[in-house]
Amino acid sequence: MIKRDNSSLIEDELNELYTWVDSVPLSRSKTKIAKDFADGVLMAEVVHHFLPKQVELQNYREATSHQSKLSNWNTLNTKVFQNLGFQLTQNDIEQLISAQNGAIERVLKILKLKILNYQDIETVEPQKSSATNISINNNQSTIQDLEQKITDQQDIIAILELKINKLQQLVKLKDNKIQAFSSKLQELGFRF
Repeated sequence: MIKRDNSSLIEDELNELYTWVDSVPLSRSKTKIAKDFADGVLMAEVVHHFLPKQVELQNYREATSHQSKLSNWNTLNTKVFQNLGFQLTQNDIEQLISAQNGAIERVLKILKLKILNYQDIETVEPQKSSATNISINNNQSTIQDLEQKITDQQDIIAILELKINKLQQLVKLKDNKIQAFSSKLQELGFRF
């Protein structure tokens, strides 16, 4: 629904809005914006220019009859505007179809804000995804580093266990030699 206020769009806002619309390559030239947009086709083209995935232009036909214009606007309202987070009332649509002064400007102003907001969201999502990928890559790198440290530690443990076994063998050998010397000394009559 279009929010109504008593103040009209100020001239600077209108000029900025018209410049924004002029930046879009439209299928037909604009002479009087309210009448040019009355059938909804140029509105569909504006949305398609900024958000091509949101609008299928073949759904909109140039129209002169009230019913055809209404069909175009209803399609925009339900398939496009709703996805962008706003909807027009039937009264709003009637004002657009009848090219009432100021109606198209109000809708274009809302549309511009919604498109900018939608584009901001679309650019934030890939950044989040990119940050997530970086985080995942960092986590994978950290996991690989930890796995390498574990492997290194296991190698060190294996080497130390070999050294322990060797030292135990040496201690056993020394004990055997000590026992042998002790036995010989006892045979020779030395007591200790």
